[in-house]
Amino acid sequence: MVSQQHFVIIGLDLTVYGLEEYKKRPKGYPVSIIFALHGRLQNQSSMKPLCDSLCSLNDTNDSTKRHLIVVSFDSPNHGARLVNKVANHAWKEGKNSNPYHAMDMWSMVYTTSRTVSDLIDVIETYLFGPLDYHLVETWGVVGFSMGGHASFMAAAEDPRISVAIPIVGTSDFLSLMKDRLHENKLSAKEHLPKTFCDMVAQKTACLGERLKYKHLLIINGQKDQLVKAKFNEPLVHQLRQIHIGKEGHDWKYHVVPNIGHEWCEDMLHLSAQWSDQWLLKRQQGKL
Repeated sequence: MVSQQHFVIIGLDLTVYGLEEYKKRPKGYPVSIIFALHGRLQNQSSMKPLCDSLCSLNDTNDSTKRHLIVVSFDSPNHGARLVNKVANHAWKEGKNSNPYHAMDMWSMVYTTSRTVSDLIDVIETYLFGPLDYHLVETWGVVGFSMGGHASFMAAAEDPRISVAIPIVGTSDFLSLMKDRLHENKLSAKEHLPKTFCDMVAQKTACLGERLKYKHLLIINGQKDQLVKAKFNEPLVHQLRQIHIGKEGHDWKYHVVPNIGHEWCEDMLHLSAQWSDQWLLKRQQGKL
């Protein structure tokens, strides 16, 4: 059973997986940390199966590998941070309606991505005590759905993050919102105002350029109708032109057949495989 410990850092309740096992290693043993970001209407405990799966990679005596620690936290207005249930819903979702869906979700996505960077600034001291040098050799982020959107942004904005695994997420937030707007037959002027769209476009500009150095594993579901795989195709096409690594090795785009907006075993396996390759194996360097 993988260890879990709770820390309060930057005012957030974090769950840290695999730290107790790390403390049994020799002092100064190299380590990687990956942040696991949950989806909309979920909370950090939703990521536990993935966190356990990733930490099981530590069950080896291979001294050429780093130890992997996984960190999860509740995104804004989710889990222990919930203050307004309506703000987590889409424009029309069952009996719920939220006229500010685009603004609410963007704020959650972007704030979550910035939270990852804020945690990277300070988390080593909380986990390992005062240090004269960094123990963490590699930083990563993995996310599901809304957490997948945030994973794209976190990796694009923070040069310290070299590994990213967005699962059923989108790199094109505005296309996702425009698609939902069309499906719900809503007014763009009221629900996607120009000032908001301009701001998002500015913050997501040149995403491919900012991701071309990353070990990026993009996973979508073929039958996903909530966050359609097609929204990532422009980024994938661009990465095929400009990524400095080799597709299939340094970065990868995988569409899981016959899977919708949901978890599946393939996603867990692919995430573990990618993490083992780029977070645990020390001979694998940064691009």
